[in-house]
Amino acid sequence: MKRVIKETKNKIIGIIILIVNVIWTGHWIWLFYGYHFTNILWFYMYPDWILILNMIIGLIGIAIGIRLIKDKIVILKAIVIDIPILIIVFLNSYMYPMF
Repeated sequence: MKRVIKETKNKIIGIIILIVNVIWTGHWIWLFYGYHFTNILWFYMYPDWILILNMIIGLIGIAIGIRLIKDKIVILKAIVIDIPILIIVFLNSYMYPMF
């Protein structure tokens, strides 16, 4: 019974991590595409290094979510890796334009 509950928790948290990182990556991929291949006049454009960094971090988070769903890592390790990385990149992405 405990094994089933543990596997269910892993799958739910893994899916949440996966969804958050897919949305994160999709947002930055769309911005990269929008900057380079559309005729939209942007008020502010992020530098390409921020876009690429955020896409790479999102892909790492997707890999963490998949590994958690497949029970290759534990919940605590996945959260300890994913949350601080997203916070640091979030602060880098949204605080960078202020300076």
